[in-house]
Amino acid sequence: MKREIFTLAMAFLGAGPLAAQVGATTTTIPGFDGEWVIDPRSARVGQHLGRPAVFIRANFPPILSTTEFADGTIEFDMSTIPGGNFLGFVFRYADGFNHENVYFRLHKSNEFEAVQYAPRVNGSGGTWQLYPQFFGRAELPVDGWVHVRAEVSGSTMQLFVGDSAKPLIVVPRLRGQIVNGRVGLWGRVNDKPDEWAVAICNLRVRPRSPEKIVAGDTTTLPSGTITGWQVAGPYSAADSTKLPPIPATAAWSPVPIEGAGLVNVTRVIRKPAAGRFVAYLRATITSPSARVAPMEIGFSDHLVVWLNGVPVFHGLNSLGSQYPGSLGLAVAHNRTFLPLRAGRNELLVAI
Repeated sequence: MKREIFTLAMAFLGAGPLAAQVGATTTTIPGFDGEWVIDPRSARVGQHLGRPAVFIRANFPPILSTTEFADGTIEFDMSTIPGGNFLGFVFRYADGFNHENVYFRLHKSNEFEAVQYAPRVNGSGGTWQLYPQFFGRAELPVDGWVHVRAEVSGSTMQLFVGDSAKPLIVVPRLRGQIVNGRVGLWGRVNDKPDEWAVAICNLRVRPRSPEKIVAGDTTTLPSGTITGWQVAGPYSAADSTKLPPIPATAAWSPVPIEGAGLVNVTRVIRKPAAGRFVAYLRATITSPSARVAPMEIGFSDHLVVWLNGVPVFHGLNSLGSQYPGSLGLAVAHNRTFLPLRAGRNELLVAI
């Protein structure tokens, strides 16, 4: 029996405080290449472990380059300050809604998710749940320096951490939607925006002539992957026990499929700034006969599936929902069985 495989993933999170920097100034920074726009509320220049450095706090990029960057090298040294939780660097930064994003979970040193690549797409900050293949384990010392280097070329990125000649993370196809933009830094101490999270020194940005960007996803999809998805929404769903109806006038838009069958809904729709919302997806399965077919499902965060108007699956896979510390990663670890009829069968999904 041919197996239909459905992998759908999305994190419906807001844009976060990646906002324009009020009161920011353009200046040179000791040890940094070029000029930088620095927000004095969340970045300050000083000395750390005998080096001129910039201290970072809060969550929006307090430091942005004045020049554009598409391809090239980004490298710097970082040192975790006790209590720090995050340091991130962004590139091809258009705005707070769209940019490539790599970050270090400073409090997870030497754990498998210490380093993550998670682009921001249409404001969604939860894409890390969609790309667990781009996690990396690294030592992130407190009050000690570690070197970071990113090599960006066209659609690819290699990330090196420490002294290793082998890249920690290789992204064969960058998932962001922007091909040219600025470089920036951000960091934070969770729930303590006034505390400094990390110190940065020796920041070098060396652009190169851009390579060709590969359009779309050239990854071969697994056999049986359901294709032809369309999405409508988002619709307000303040009551999590009751899904809003689909308006008769709903505008359905095609949504692309990424490698492994991933359907990233935020490539098509942007979640409003606040509140709880749902998106609907639909697709058609054509079966040569009436039969029961297994369907594998990976998702994040909350999913309901109907086949021909009958509910066949309901699941919750958000951060911390399965057990304390569970990450809600969108991997295909669920299976349901579809009672297909001969001919066309309509799948409807709420996420």
